[in-house]
This record gives sequence, C-alpha cells and structure tokens, in this order.
Amino acid sequence: MDTKPYWTTRDVALSVHRSFRMVGLFSHGFLAGCAVWNIIVIYVLADQLSNLSNLLQQYKTLAYPFQSLLYLLLALSTVSAFDRIDFAKISVAIRNFLALDPTAFASFLYVAALTLSLSQQMTSDRIHLYTPSSVNGSLWAAGNEKQVLQPWILVNLVLAILVGLSWLFLSYRPGMDLSEELMFSSEVEEYPDKGINASS
Repeated sequence: MDTKPYWTTRDVALSVHRSFRMVGLFSHGFLAGCAVWNIIVIYVLADQLSNLSNLLQQYKTLAYPFQSLLYLLLALSTVSAFDRIDFAKISVAIRNFLALDPTAFASFLYVAALTLSLSQQMTSDRIHLYTPSSVNGSLWAAGNEKQVLQPWILVNLVLAILVGLSWLFLSYRPGMDLSEELMFSSEVEEYPDKGINASS
C-alpha cells in the first residue's frame, strides 16, 4: 500500500522561503520602475522646476498613495536583499561588502534608499495637505515652495538612482541565496531511537 509523502517542517520553510524570494524579485523590478516613473512625473509637473505650484496642486493626490507603495516595496526589497547574503557569518558578509560583491552592495544601497525615503516623509505629508498660501491655515508660506521642494526632488532623484542600481546588481545573479544554502542545504540525518531497558 502506497503512502502519500507528507511535508515536513523543513519542506514548508523551504517553500515559503523560495516563494518570498520570487516576491522579492518582483518587488526589486517594480520598485525600480516606480521610482523612475515618480521622478519623471515630478519633473514633468514641475516643468523643469519653474512651476512648483503646479507640481503641488497635481501631485498632492499622489503623495500618500505613492509614498506608502514606495515604503512597502522598499521594505520588501531590503529584506529580500539581506536574505540573499549570509548574515549568520558577519565577517563573511562584511568581507563580501568590502569586496564590492553585487548582492552585499545592493543591500547597502537599499538601506540608504529606505533611510532617504523616511527622511522626506514630513515633506510628503505637507505636499498631501497642500493648500494655496492665501488660504487660512495653509502649511505653505508664499514663495517657500522652492526652498522646501528642491531637497525633496533631489532626494527622490537619488532614491531612483539607488534602487535602479540595486536592481541591476541583484539582476547580475538573481538566483544567489546564501541564506538558503546555509539553512537548507544540509540534509537532515535521522538516527534510530535507542530503547532503554529498565531493570525491574
């Protein structure tokens, strides 16, 4: 009588790990595309930084949804990138980074991009709540748009470059996953149970 093979805890963990790796691969490319699209939209709406009021009026409806999507993709991509390097051995991870290993370098770039994104969250909130300076209670003073928006636009440009480079580095070896090799490569050895005869 044939018995159906059953999944062990190791099989489930390996399947979930590989599924997340596929989600991570998708998030890397999608994030790079979104970041490039975002900076293009910003420059088009700002008309080469000569019409910042138009940028504020048009972009304020996109500010919250896009920043939320960007943060989600950055978090997924950062975890996915770190999942590919062997952090169980810190010395090996540091050596790979110093040797400019593409995967280790991409992990660092994602952390930098995530930090930059969080640093500009307050500006994104102000853009979302934009009302003309003539309206009572406006967060935007007259003539203050350029001073606030130029650093924000620059950060978005740098962020697009960082995630684009990270995606290229990870695309160099998309199947590399040192965490899987460390955790799941060794076969589980089974030892027969030894009975203990108790003397009465």
